[in-house]
This record gives sequence, structure tokens and C-alpha cells, in this order.
Amino acid sequence: MEVFVPHLKDRNIYLDEIIFFSDCNFIFGDFKEYKSSYEIVNIQFPEAIFNWVIPTAEQLIDFEKKILEWKQHSKIVFTLNDIESHYDEENQFIDLFRLIQKHADGVIHLGNYSLEKYAPLFSVNCIHTVIYHPLYGSLTGDYQTADFKERFQLNLEDKYIVSVIGAIRSDEEAKLILKIFRKIPLKNKFLIVPNMFQFVNRPSYFPYRFRKIYKKIAEKIYCFPLRKNQYFFGYKFLDYDYMVDLVKDSSLIIIPRIRNLNSGNLYLGLTFDKPMIIPKVGNLTEVARFFDFSVLDLEKKNYDEVIKSVLDSKKTAFFKTKEYTEKKNLFQPEKIANQYDLFFNQLTTNQ
Repeated sequence: MEVFVPHLKDRNIYLDEIIFFSDCNFIFGDFKEYKSSYEIVNIQFPEAIFNWVIPTAEQLIDFEKKILEWKQHSKIVFTLNDIESHYDEENQFIDLFRLIQKHADGVIHLGNYSLEKYAPLFSVNCIHTVIYHPLYGSLTGDYQTADFKERFQLNLEDKYIVSVIGAIRSDEEAKLILKIFRKIPLKNKFLIVPNMFQFVNRPSYFPYRFRKIYKKIAEKIYCFPLRKNQYFFGYKFLDYDYMVDLVKDSSLIIIPRIRNLNSGNLYLGLTFDKPMIIPKVGNLTEVARFFDFSVLDLEKKNYDEVIKSVLDSKKTAFFKTKEYTEKKNLFQPEKIANQYDLFFNQLTTNQ
């Protein structure tokens, strides 16, 4: 079966984990490159269809015409990574998301929270299923890493390394990270955020060459009263070879997502059996509770309870138990890929 993804591959390799084990042939390309031989059109990230540029009203009209052409030969499946764009604070992509919601034949939810809350937004004829995010199996085993400490000249010997993987997208996420870190009662703690201030936009009147200076000023403001020898911040996407090395060395991973429906960082932590601080949001809560992990309730502000739990040696020993391994195996890429294939086949046989 040929599956058309109407945009380029995202830097997040989670879909590659599925493709490797799937019996389907996934084809990426511009949405205008569609062929009638494709049985499934699988939309992963709506914004990527227009290269992360907000489409005009005319472009949306043309795109809907394309969708109607697709539906004559194919089933349209929307993998619901989020119900709206989390890169667009003004929500200007919402018309694109609603257009896809209107015409989707099937939706893959990454948890029951998503299914229960958002299924009513789709057509009554739309078929829904829950298929979880896979583990990052390709990053384990003999995967070749690069030395993160050497790359950034960091001395992390005897440090309790608290890392935050992925871009920080908002002021609220940055403040949450720092609040959690300050509350960790360890003298040897060290915070690493490789892509910290993506959300900080320099004023238009600032010359481009002052961008780094502006971010350094933002860093000092946000981090006070932390000392520079307690943290390291980078400002761009971290290549996987360095990222894996960092995750392996990490003592704790913070997932700072506040409004997101899902986060691949949770599955990255599971892949490498790392203690995590997971907020009580979206589908994250369901997976955390499946593993009996404590969740951070941002309304109840149970910071001390959650931090105590992740520092508890009995809790960290859970990663070596048979119970944990059996639960973790349910998220292996080969199992997730099989569920994708079954759902695609279900849709194409129910004409």
C-alpha cells in the first residue's frame, strides 16, 4: 500500500520509527504531487503542508479542491499530534486545521484524552483510533553518538544532570523549567537546555548582528539568581548524535509542555529509561499514569511531591523491573507500525 504524506519529513524522526517496520510504502512530497494510486494520504503536521508559512485564503481554497480530488481515490488520515499549531501564538493556522478536520476519513489519536475530547470536531463518518507514539528504537543499540560535553566544553563530572530536550516555545515553558530546577534540593545539580530561547524575538529595531547579545541578556534575566556554572543553554536544534549522548548522561528529564497535546520527549525518556517530570496535560497524563509515574499538576502546584518521587531510589529501581519492561514493550516501533498498517487497511476495505 502506498501512503502519501503531503509535506516534507519533519526533523523529529518518530515517523521513521514506524516507516521502518511498516508494510506500507510512505512517500513524502509537495501536496500537489499527489497520485491517484495512493490509497492513503497521511497528514502528520498540517503547517508543514505550506512549509510552515500561514496560507492565504486563496491557497486554502485551492487546497480544499485538492483534498476533494484525493477523496475520490484515497482515504485521508490525520495523525493528531496537536489540535492546533503550537508554533503560532496568534493561531493563524486554525483555518488549515479545520479544513483537515472537515475532510478527514480517519484520525489517529496518540491517547484516549485526545479521542474523547476531540472526536466530536470531526465528521460523523470519520473513523477514530488510538495509536501511541513509538519509542525511539533506532537511537539505541549500536547508534553512534557524539560527545556532548566535548562539543560544548562542559565539565559534568559528579553532576546531577537535568536536561530539557526540544525547543522551548514560550515564556511559560522557560519559567516552568527554571522553577522546577530551583526546587531540586541537590547541590550538584546542573541544567542543560540545548534550545532554550527559540521563543525570544528580538525587537525589529535591533540589528541582526546583535541577536546573540539580546539572547544573552534574556538568559541573565530569566536565570537570576542561578549562577552561570549551574546551567548551559544552547540556541538551536541539537543533532541526534549529540542529543542521544546528552540523554544517556542525564539524571532527570523535564518535559516543560504546558498546552501541548503530546510530546515526543516523554517517549525519548522511556526509550532510555530516564526519570522524568511530566506535566498533567493532554495525552501525557495517560501514559505517565500507565507507568505509575507522578505527574506535575500545575494547578495544585505539587512540585515538592513530584521532585521527591523522581529522586526516590525505589522509584528509579522500577526501570529495571519486569513490569516496566513489559509495559514499555507495548510502545516498541514494530508494534506501533503494525497498528498503523491495520488501521490503514481497515479504512481502505471499508469503502
